[in-house]
Amino acid sequence: MLSALSAKKPNYEQPATLIAKDTTIESTLLKAKSSIQVNGILNGNIECSASVVIGQTGKVTGNVDAEFLLVAGTIEGKVNVKNQLHMNKTANILGDIHCGSIIVDDGAVLNGQLSMAGETKVVKENSKNQKSS
Repeated sequence: MLSALSAKKPNYEQPATLIAKDTTIESTLLKAKSSIQVNGILNGNIECSASVVIGQTGKVTGNVDAEFLLVAGTIEGKVNVKNQLHMNKTANILGDIHCGSIIVDDGAVLNGQLSMAGETKVVKENSKNQKSS
């Protein structure tokens, strides 16, 4: 049986909010419960409880917090993705990332630290040199 978290799929098809290629927005926070696509410039943070797309011409200077994130453009700031982050071959992220899972296409650029959610698994070495009692 799949958990509710693993059954969720990103929906990048029809964003509820679209920031067009020729648009620049200066804001401290863009907050949404439905999907967002940035093809222009956003100088500010994004908090979205759905999917976010940063298009190839899109640039966000600020932190991004989303359920799912597809990046083909540029983000300069911290990234926190509850589920899946997908970095397209043209993606450029300058900042630290925390995500549930990640897909990185050949050519994508990440300059920052990456941490992922989940349990850390420790592998114990089975030593043959241990003494028997």
